[in-house]
Amino acid sequence: MKKFILGLCCGLIIACSSVAFASGSIQALLFPASFEINGNNVALNNDYKVLNVDGHAYVPIRFIAENLGGTIDYDPELQKIFVKNRNLDFTDPDYKGISIGNLILTKVGNKTKVTGQLKMEGVGNSKNMIGANLSFYNVKNEKIGDIVINGNDFDSQSQIFVAEGAGDFRAYSSVILHIGAVNNLIISAAPSIVYENTKYNFTLNFPKSWEGKYEVVYKVRESSNIEGFDFMDKANKAYSGYLFGINVWNKADWTKSASTELEMGHTFILGEKGGKVFTLSTPGDVNYDPHDERLTAEYASMSDHINIIKTTFKFNN
Repeated sequence: MKKFILGLCCGLIIACSSVAFASGSIQALLFPASFEINGNNVALNNDYKVLNVDGHAYVPIRFIAENLGGTIDYDPELQKIFVKNRNLDFTDPDYKGISIGNLILTKVGNKTKVTGQLKMEGVGNSKNMIGANLSFYNVKNEKIGDIVINGNDFDSQSQIFVAEGAGDFRAYSSVILHIGAVNNLIISAAPSIVYENTKYNFTLNFPKSWEGKYEVVYKVRESSNIEGFDFMDKANKAYSGYLFGINVWNKADWTKSASTELEMGHTFILGEKGGKVFTLSTPGDVNYDPHDERLTAEYASMSDHINIIKTTFKFNN
C-alpha cells in the first residue's frame, strides 16, 4: 500500500511538473515579508509582491537592484536582464565633481535606451539641474550614438536617468561625457590646441592646458617595423612621463597582432589609411613621481584627457 501511495505521489508530481513546464506557469503564494537592506528598513509599494514558490522566496529584482544602488533593465531582443552595481567611473575632465556609470543599453525599436546613474560631489541633499551629453564610440574610434541627459533632481546620491538615442549602439567600446549646463549655467567648451603630425598627415586636439607641457619622441619599436610617436609629460621626464603613444602599423602586421593587442586593454584603434593602421597605446605602469603631489596631480590631469583626445584623431586631406 505504501509503495502504491508513493508511486501515485511521484506520478502526480511528475505530471504536475510536466504541466507546469509545458504551460510556462507555476503555482505561487503571496509571501508576507519585510526588507532591511544595508541596515535600512525598506517598504514594498503596491507595484511589487513577494512570492513563495516551493519554499523559496521570489522577490522583484528591480526592487532589490535599485535599493542596492544599482541599475537594471531588460532587453527583449536578447531576452536578458541586466543589473549593474559598480563605481561611477565616467567623468568630464573639464568639469570635475560629476560622474556617471552603471550604464545599461537596450534596444527599443530603432533606438537605443540608456539607463544609468549620475551623482554630484559636495552638494549635499540640494537638488541640481544638469544638462549633459554622452557620446558612444565603437572599437574603430567611430561615433555610433549620442544621448542627452537632462534633469533637475541630481545630488550627492546616485540618481537614475533614462535617455534614448537614434540607432543601435549597444556594442560600444568607449564613452565620452560632456557637461553642458549646471543649474542653468552654460559650461563653455574648454579651449584646445592642435597637434599636427607632418610625417603621416594627421592631427589631434589637446586641451590648451597641455600647451608647453608635453613633448613628442619618435621611436621605432624594438623587434618590429612599427613606428611610434610617444607623448611625454615633460615635468615627469625623470620618471618617464609617458602619457600615450601613437603607433603606425603595416596592415599585415596589425592583422596578425590585433587580437592580442586589443585584449591587453591598453591599445585602441584610431584609423586606417594607405595600408597603415594607426593605434593609440596607454601605459600599463606608473610613469610619474608618486611621492610628489604636484607632479602626480599634473600627470593625472593630463592623463584624464586621453580618452577625449583619442576621439579627435583625424587625417588631413
